[in-house]
This record gives sequence, structure tokens and C-alpha cells, in this order.
Amino acid sequence: MRISTSQMFSLGLGAMLEKQGDLVRTQQQISTGQRMLSPADDPVAAVRNLELSRAKDRTEQYERNNHLLDSRLRLEESVLSESVTLLQRVRELAVQANNATQSNESRQSIALEIRQHLDSLLAYANTQDSDGRYIFSGFQQDTPAFSQTTSGVTYNGDDGQRMLQAGPGRQIADSDPGSAVFMAMLNGNGQFSAAASSANQGDGVIAVNAVADPASFTGQTLTVQFTSSDSYEVVDASSNVVASGSYLSGADIVAGGMSFQIEGQPVAGDSFTLQPAQRQDVFSMLDQLAGSLELGRSNAADRAQQTSEINHALGNLDQALDHILGKQTEVGARMASLDRQVDINAGASLQIEENLSLVNDLDYAEAITRFNQQLTSLQAAQQAFSKVQGLSLFNYL
Repeated sequence: MRISTSQMFSLGLGAMLEKQGDLVRTQQQISTGQRMLSPADDPVAAVRNLELSRAKDRTEQYERNNHLLDSRLRLEESVLSESVTLLQRVRELAVQANNATQSNESRQSIALEIRQHLDSLLAYANTQDSDGRYIFSGFQQDTPAFSQTTSGVTYNGDDGQRMLQAGPGRQIADSDPGSAVFMAMLNGNGQFSAAASSANQGDGVIAVNAVADPASFTGQTLTVQFTSSDSYEVVDASSNVVASGSYLSGADIVAGGMSFQIEGQPVAGDSFTLQPAQRQDVFSMLDQLAGSLELGRSNAADRAQQTSEINHALGNLDQALDHILGKQTEVGARMASLDRQVDINAGASLQIEENLSLVNDLDYAEAITRFNQQLTSLQAAQQAFSKVQGLSLFNYL
């Protein structure tokens, strides 16, 4: 077999260039710490790397979402906690105002404090997050949730609830609409409410009330009418008598599955109304209580009317407290669920990083050994080429 000088030079040069290319590639791997410099190096690993990178991006997005969720939920929980404290104080003031030793002036002073608490509660309901968004406005987060009007407090938001992706297949609400927190409360005892007629002339006060027989409770409106100072009739909306009896102050009266007490001494013609509980906002509950305390009472009948109104307000406040405490519990449950999801995401993120390391990271010990071998091979090829290039017949002519 004959090999020309040009062919010999070409083969030697090609071998050196190939070994030099391998050496440069290994050097790049060592300098970057990456096993794959291009998808062509390992197509299967490149596809796996792409899948893992996408999973890592999703996990990082979950982390950002969860940070926002944590911030918003903590803010809402704090606002609800402050609201509960405020309502508890208002309830204490209502009990204080219900004391017979209070004068018109002292009750008006209590009403002034209640109105200050009402303003504070409205400010709580219009809380903004760090981005200036109103947390209780539903989807209308750039609009103040509530505003004061001549007719009362108006809700400006909607019933929307923004859900953020906290993890694969797991969404968590970052807040609650104000309509569900401050507006949708049942008044009275949550099932029915009791009120004295403003035309009453006696000093009868309607007090404790509850559902005595759920099976008989129909939720109809009933009116207790006193036919004399010691007898009464209970009539429905069609004026049908459903119960009657002799009156004894503080004794239980049962009608339509409802049990209640009337204390004091009503007179003939006095009446008290029992009606199904209605949805009411907490702001009007406080406003009605303050309005009742602001109005001076000059006789026993007026003071009895005020006492009935305060008793009704106390029932409303109990319902408001239960409602907001329930919302606070829901937020707490979401925060606990978020904490668990954060832990799950952290574990998933660690696993993804480990898998990415297995796919991408370079084995430095193997790479350095390979680099030294390739360097030795290249040096040998260069030395051999320098020897071979000197072989020529012209040296012997």
C-alpha cells in the first residue's frame, strides 16, 4: 500500500485536530461544570433536562404565589383578629349601657365610643396590602371595599375570590370578599329576632330567646299581643291565634317552636314581634346600637323599649362575633394548608435539583482524568507528526 506525502500529512493533521477538539471540549466541560455543552452530546439527557427545567420553573412560580398567599392571609387574619377585639369591646359597652343605673348622658358617651369603633371597623374593612390593593374587594381590588353613605355603609366590591396556584393541583384563596365577611350575618339569635313595638306603653322587655323545638320551628313571623296586663295571645301574620296564656314576668313563652321571655309589666295593647333572622351587615348593627343609646329616654316605657333594643343588639353582636371568628378559623385553616404545601414544594424542589444535578453536573474526577489522557494523546500525536514530516526521498538524493 502506497501512501503519498500529502495523504500522510493530511492524516496526521486530522488526527491532531480531532484530539485537540476532544481536549477543548473536555476543557469547556471542566470550566463550566456542565456535562452537556449541547443537546447533541446526549439527546435523551437533553430532553430530561428540559422537562426538569420546566418543573423547576413551575415550582419557583408556586413559591412566588405562596409568598404572596402567606402575606395576604396573614394580613387578613390580623384584620379579623382586630375586628373580633373591637366587637368584643362594643359588646362590653352594650352590656354596660344596659345597666339601669346609666343615665341618658352616660349612654350617649357610650354611643360616641361605639361610633368611633364603627369608624375603626370601616377602616379595617378597607385594609390594603403592600401593593395598595384592597383585600376585601373581591376581584375589584383597586376599589375601596366599603364607603360611608347617607343611608349607611355600602359594599363596592364583588363576590369574587382570587385563587392562586400553591402547588400541583392545589389552589388556595388569598382573601375573602367583604360581602362574605362583614355583610352576610344573620341577626337576632341566628334563627329569629325579637323586637318590642315602639308604641308600647308598659315597661315590658323581651329578653332571652331560642329555638325550643326545631321540629315545630317554621320561621314564620309571630306577634305577641297583650290583651291585658296579665294575659297574652300569640298570632301569626294572618291574625290567627297560635298560642295564648297568662303572663308571668320572666317565665318562658313557647310558640311556633320558639322560646322567649318577657320581663317587666306590659299593659293591654302592647306587642312584641318575632320574625325570621335576616341578613344584616355588622356596620348597621353598630349604627343601630349607637342610635338607640343616643336617643334620650324620659319614662319607663321608653327605657323598656331601649332595653329591648340593646338586648337585640347584644344578640346581633354575638352573631357577628361568631361569624367573624368562623372566618378567622377558615383563614387559619388556609394558612395551615399553605404551610403544608410549602413543605411539599420544598421537597419537590430539592428532588428536582438533585435530578438536574445528575443530568447536567460534571464528574470532575472523571473529566480531569480524561483531560490528562487526551492531553497526553495529543502531545504524542504532535511528536509523532513532527518525526514523520521529516521523512522524504529528497533527503537521499
